[in-house]
Amino acid sequence: MRHLEKLRLLGKLEQVSASCHHLGFFNNIGLSAHYALSGSTSPAGFDLRRVIYSAARDVVRKHGILFAIPVNEDTPDTSYFASLSSIDLDQSIHFLQRSHPLAAGTDGDDKELDAILEDQHNTNFKSDYGTLPFWRLVILQAPGAETEFTASFIYHHALGDGVSGLVFHKAFQTALAAACSTSSSQSEAESRVTADEKVLVLPPVEDLHPQPLPPHHPNPPGPGSKTRKEWTANSIRMPCRSRWASFCLSPGVSRAFFQECKGQETSVTAALSSIVASVLFTTLPEPEDTLTCIIPVSLRPWLSLPGDAARDAIGTYFDATRVSFTRPHQSSSNSSSGSPTDIWPGAREVSGALRDYLGNVSPTGEPYTAIAVLKTIPDFSVVCRSMLGKPRDAAFEVTNIGVFSSSPQTGAPLWQVGRVMLSRSALASGAAVTVSIATGGDGSMTVGFSWQDGVVEDGVLDSVLRGAKKYFDRYQ
Repeated sequence: MRHLEKLRLLGKLEQVSASCHHLGFFNNIGLSAHYALSGSTSPAGFDLRRVIYSAARDVVRKHGILFAIPVNEDTPDTSYFASLSSIDLDQSIHFLQRSHPLAAGTDGDDKELDAILEDQHNTNFKSDYGTLPFWRLVILQAPGAETEFTASFIYHHALGDGVSGLVFHKAFQTALAAACSTSSSQSEAESRVTADEKVLVLPPVEDLHPQPLPPHHPNPPGPGSKTRKEWTANSIRMPCRSRWASFCLSPGVSRAFFQECKGQETSVTAALSSIVASVLFTTLPEPEDTLTCIIPVSLRPWLSLPGDAARDAIGTYFDATRVSFTRPHQSSSNSSSGSPTDIWPGAREVSGALRDYLGNVSPTGEPYTAIAVLKTIPDFSVVCRSMLGKPRDAAFEVTNIGVFSSSPQTGAPLWQVGRVMLSRSALASGAAVTVSIATGGDGSMTVGFSWQDGVVEDGVLDSVLRGAKKYFDRYQ
């Protein structure tokens, strides 16, 4: 890779993602968004492929990190980002056809997209190394629908966190509108994007956040606790084949749920965490009485960057905290449906734990972070290998990246964004189940589940999916 321009060393959090990718512990994350051109007809000379290529070129030029690839993933002390000199969009953008149109404005499943995402999350970035970027864009179209499509942005976790997917699509939506305003003869054959002479990437999180080590570790006891029997599914193992499934709630159902969360003085993240815990307790045998949940937290509000720069950055800027659920504290559920009847006591406990995390601030005013301990680990790949065969430290993880919002502009955007879905690979050493939440531009909330094949039984996940989805029937 000596012919590629060296950008900067990987930060500690980026090294973790690089090590996991190299070892096959984790492949990638993704954000999918459904786009529809405003108006019933397409403009004269409209060419969707040209428009998408033009928009992608604009976004890549705006975000230099998209030219970056990690080098020496297997040796963290020498790993760094290098810049590709150019990107061939013909190799990075893939067009696929739906067999059936996606029903607009309704809730339900998108099994075609789920199958594509499961395949994508089992495909790493090791092929054609040094030629292809560490991201790709999958365009899914319905037959005869030339003015709407679903775009799935799949990317290496060292390049960006979940919020970075929102940043990409926000920029992509703006770039699509700009591409539609240009002449159809312009840039028609341009599939290659050339990097600037000097590619700029933002510093790693440790250069933008002080990350003081916390004076104590208030996390709940792990699987070794003698007083509780904690469920963490099967032990950490390889190979890691990811499974993926999701469901989408209509804007009306989503809005009613959000309003009840507000009325109960809890967050959406807290409520979803409690729903998943309640459904798991209904599914699991009685001796299993404790569940640990990991909740990632964005560090962007505390980065030493201007507000707009932090908000619009593609990068890896997150921490995580933990909450513990115990069976006696979870309210009763409808055993016939597997759906919880009252999730709010558990949700309020989670909200309290999140407030405690945010309130546990260092002398400089930022919350203490769990990732600060990474500074003390020279080589995370050694830690990963040492975990094989050992119990997991969490049952599930809940990530909520919030609501997609368009860039400020006058009037309605030319390209409307509907459903938005956050998705990701399973992490071999991570929680048994990962729940990913995002709310689209149309107000619909999508909930996705990833798990490692062989770690969680399909029957357990089927019950969790059914129970979680069933809970929202009350808002119909």
